Amino acid sequence: MAVANRSARLRRLAGALTGQFGLPWGPPSIEARYDEARREWTFAWPDGPTVAQVRRAAKAAEPEAVEGLLYERALSPETYALGVLRITMAAAPSDSDFQSPGIDPYDVERFFEKTKSPKAHGREAAIVANILAEYKTSGPGWGGESQVLCTHVAKKGIGAFLTGVELTPVEALTERYARGEAERAWRRRMAPLTPLEAFSAVQADEEPPAATVEAALALLPELHAALDIAAARLRAKAALYPPTP
Repeated sequence: MAVANRSARLRRLAGALTGQFGLPWGPPSIEARYDEARREWTFAWPDGPTVAQVRRAAKAAEPEAVEGLLYERALSPETYALGVLRITMAAAPSDSDFQSPGIDPYDVERFFEKTKSPKAHGREAAIVANILAEYKTSGPGWGGESQVLCTHVAKKGIGAFLTGVELTPVEALTERYARGEAERAWRRRMAPLTPLEAFSAVQADEEPPAATVEAALALLPELHAALDIAAARLRAKAALYPPTP
């Protein structure tokens, strides 16, 4: 059944939702698009609210006009870079550190499916800026912009995009001393050495730079706390199994 004045109602609704969700007028506003070939209407917008949020608000405002309406949130390159960063850093240790992990745009879209207006915070923003700067320099290549960006980051690993990013003491020591599996884990997903491993690496260095020594000494409070916890656990075990007379 045809809906009276559907075109005007949908365009008016798109404008109302743009204001409701605090999106700027013009790009990136919510846009009502009509596909002549498929005879389908779509609300499309970049980043911003989730599909579920827009669908719910649209149905509440114009239940008749939005029947059969499609919803499409397109993520920006910044958001794809942020998604690959977060997915990679959250990855558990596995054999995938030995190879390029398969992260594609769909993984990022699913990761942010329930996240409104994904934004990089703190040093995430610096890493994302580095990713985009190198990606734009090398060009999008073949396979779609979002896919190439995801593949680019996955192949190089997060450790390749840390220029100018402030590292914690244990991370700075990891970048300098990690070898073998530890180095692969650092390069791929920024997994640091344990404080004890990092401190021991500096001890084994016959001529460590002054800044490296300072970074190692900064770990002492954390090391002391870890040792105190370990000692308490050992005492608790000893109490459960007293020596046999």
